[in-house]
Amino acid sequence: MGIKSCLIKILNLFISYFYKVFKTIFRKNIREDILNLSSIRIINTSQTLDVVENSIVNQQKGVYMRFGDGDVFLMNMKMDSFQNPNLQLAIEMKEAFECKGENVHKCLAIHSERYGYEEGMFIGNHLVKDKEAQILLMNTFQFFIGENIFSPIALHFNASNNIERAKIFLKNLKIHTKLFIGNKYLKNDVLNKLFGNVMHIETPEKNAYSEIERIYSEAKNELIKIDSFCVIVIAMGCSGRPLMKRLYNDDYNIYLFDFGSLLDGFNDNMTRTWLKKNKIDYKYLLSDL
Repeated sequence: MGIKSCLIKILNLFISYFYKVFKTIFRKNIREDILNLSSIRIINTSQTLDVVENSIVNQQKGVYMRFGDGDVFLMNMKMDSFQNPNLQLAIEMKEAFECKGENVHKCLAIHSERYGYEEGMFIGNHLVKDKEAQILLMNTFQFFIGENIFSPIALHFNASNNIERAKIFLKNLKIHTKLFIGNKYLKNDVLNKLFGNVMHIETPEKNAYSEIERIYSEAKNELIKIDSFCVIVIAMGCSGRPLMKRLYNDDYNIYLFDFGSLLDGFNDNMTRTWLKKNKIDYKYLLSDL
């Protein structure tokens, strides 16, 4: 290879490198400009709960998906606390973010001074710093263009700040729930009080995506037996989002509800800081459902 050919090859490598660097910077700047110029506000917890409850009571097909940092990590092949990354999961997580529809209620953990918070929220209790919220939104805003961003802690926050409202929602949820897909260690008495005598498809505490084909197959087998509208409650962390995406895209008349870490509180397992900081009357919430 001559000197001229070597120089051309080196030049092309430099051009390729700088293109990639500046393309990343350019995209980042565009995202920041969009977010700085926009007036994005998260839907508050009460409104979110009303919207979800309305879909359930009126038996409308839909889904309530709660997205956060862990979902973004997994979409980008990075580690989450309860789930190892892999390529297929990354692909399905992106597809979950891309879900659209009249009753697709996608949430993002951006309760902050900048994007909206409520009295009673503070750092460690559902409130995040503006910078953290902006980074999360900057990494996902393309999935929310033209759509509302719902609160991921609608039931959680009402359970500690408006317990009567939370109780009404839980009653309506129980009436329509026919299937629970979640942690195999959930106590039977909690399961029965919250959702009634429903089928429980058990999922592992960690790395639930490794069993998603089994879980998905069992869910479809149960849904075949149900000939009317119902709610499916999901509680399997980030791995639940790809499952919800699959079931929503199938031809079932269902509403998929992502319950979240409040379920750990009912199970006497204080896995989150916010659970430790709030004195929730779980016994009262479970009574007379």
